[in-house]
Amino acid sequence: MKKFLQLFIICLVLEQVFMFFGGWRLFQNWFSASAFIALVLAISIRIWLSQEDRLEAMEKRIKELEEQQVQKEKQE
Repeated sequence: MKKFLQLFIICLVLEQVFMFFGGWRLFQNWFSASAFIALVLAISIRIWLSQEDRLEAMEKRIKELEEQQVQKEKQE
């Protein structure tokens, strides 16, 4: 949860910068629109990062299994 909140704050700051430099013209209520867009960005980025973590764990597990297979073949 802490990582998500950090990510949300970063996205919120980036959205505020976007709104300051002309993005406010796209929305009537710029703060709530900015918070919503930051929330969607933060959720999307967090899902992407969690997928990356899962892939790294899977690669590690595959490497361990391959090493076990090689050791079994050497023993035979």
